[in-house]
Amino acid sequence: MASKNFLDTLTPTQRIVAGVLILIIGGIAALLRIQQEKHAPPGGPTGDNRNVRFGTPAPAERDPNSRDAYLIERPQYTLSYNDTKRTANWVCWNLTKGDIGNTPRLSHFDPDPELPGSFRKVKHDDYTGSGFDRGHLCPSKDRTDSADNNAATFYTTNIVPQSPACNRGGWERFESHCRDLTRDGSELHIAAGPHGTGGTGEKGPHDTIGGAKVNVPSATWKVVLVVPAGNARPGPDSKMLAVWMPNDQSVPEAWKPYQVSVATVEQRTGYKFFPLVPDDVAAPLKAREP
Repeated sequence: MASKNFLDTLTPTQRIVAGVLILIIGGIAALLRIQQEKHAPPGGPTGDNRNVRFGTPAPAERDPNSRDAYLIERPQYTLSYNDTKRTANWVCWNLTKGDIGNTPRLSHFDPDPELPGSFRKVKHDDYTGSGFDRGHLCPSKDRTDSADNNAATFYTTNIVPQSPACNRGGWERFESHCRDLTRDGSELHIAAGPHGTGGTGEKGPHDTIGGAKVNVPSATWKVVLVVPAGNARPGPDSKMLAVWMPNDQSVPEAWKPYQVSVATVEQRTGYKFFPLVPDDVAAPLKAREP
């Protein structure tokens, strides 16, 4: 005699109850999956988004109603955009030796096509004549392996009004230092962003610039996790670096005077960097003073 399957053993009423439970469980699972995709980008320890392999500094959503923390993901970087300030809150990217090539940089910045239609689009000319540079967060030179990758760094969501002294001085020197670290077989996980309101450029102090009223930050920061290239995870001997630079004309070419601990940047911003790194590993690295 053929054995009965489970449903054959149930009464009609039990079958109805079982069907309803299956529908409820399936609905809950679908809702959870939607919320996970909405609130956080893929890119945990086994995710496929290398730019946020160790997590994002703060939540962001792919929801037009999330105007001050709107998530944009592209192969070159991941960012949280603030429509009130007209700049990113933070930008995260992964840097390896293979990302660095000879592609020439562009000369013009475009509004980001990934922004919802209801958001104000910042234009190249919003910065023109302001006395501030169009300061990259994810640098152009970190994506010079191809023209397409370089072009992605020239969206106005990836820049902030930065004082020329900072942008062309200590900030640029730290960018170069990070690229130099890839030559020894290391790869870097980087986050950068603006902080506060009110900076000083070549034409004096400003809180906003341009017709779009782009927020001028009082400082810019960057944190870096250095690990061996490949899929290596951080350990006690790993390195973390951070800088916090004022957005004014006092910044020299040297970056080391502005080096701080990652814990200091966390305290000032309220962010938690590399949250997918276990705390027992991350905390000592973040606390190390320069």
